[in-house]
Amino acid sequence: GLLMRPVTVKEILTYGERLGITEIVEPPGVRGSVRHLLRYAGGESGHGMTPFRHSMLILPRNAADGAYENGWNGSVPPSLFRNISCLALSAQRITVFLRQFSERTEMPIFSSCYDDSLLHSRLTGLLRERGERQVMVHGVLVRVWGLGVLLLGESGIGKTACGLALMGKGNRWVADDAVVLEGRGDAVYGRGHQRTAGRIAVRGRGVLRAADLLGAGRLLQETRVDVLIRLVRGTERNAVQEGESFQEMVGVSLRCRDLAADVDPRRMAERVTGYVRRLSVKQSGYAAAAEEQQG
Repeated sequence: GLLMRPVTVKEILTYGERLGITEIVEPPGVRGSVRHLLRYAGGESGHGMTPFRHSMLILPRNAADGAYENGWNGSVPPSLFRNISCLALSAQRITVFLRQFSERTEMPIFSSCYDDSLLHSRLTGLLRERGERQVMVHGVLVRVWGLGVLLLGESGIGKTACGLALMGKGNRWVADDAVVLEGRGDAVYGRGHQRTAGRIAVRGRGVLRAADLLGAGRLLQETRVDVLIRLVRGTERNAVQEGESFQEMVGVSLRCRDLAADVDPRRMAERVTGYVRRLSVKQSGYAAAAEEQQG
């Protein structure tokens, strides 16, 4: 994998809802960052253990029965805390002892309502997404008019059917269902997840090889992602507001367009094509103008 950049503790603490954070003790001027996660098993296991730099220590609930307070005896095994930037408590409150410990060591502490395995998995996802700038989304990725288009929307809304309907006129197919997005500089690139790459799940026909369905010449390993198109179901009362907005993905702001879903994939594909073509013309116009200025 890629070498992850550390994610600052301050940034992690802004994901309160995602991490189930219930309390935070944050000493002033917190500057630490996190690249590794460590789960404390209690007892003697912590002694003699020196974590990697940029580590977060997760204390499970069973460590909170006073064992670590007695074990630390007010003075922590120094090796354990040498490289710890932050303490995370799972399914427990922050005790007076830990508040004092935070003040003394200037170490931020937060508690989460999640158990240690769920908290660990949520933190792992967050570090990967923010540090490695990589995230997996459910969607269909195609290249239309030279632009990478990621079709998003709830399950069964017709993303795959719309993607297949877009495959005429020199457009190219990248991925179905699980799409891995990766931030590189100020651009986002997308590809199929290794488990599902090269396959397309077609309603009523099962999972087929993309090369058999479309021909190998139509397939791309990856593409830059230029625009997100969200297929949205309207209700009888509320028509879909087809607005344009910007959405952040792996640290990059991407143009996002909501389109009303349609039972006919060809009609939906025509509307996607119309929008992307206008965008493509606009972008090539910008590029030409920029070249002219530089010239």
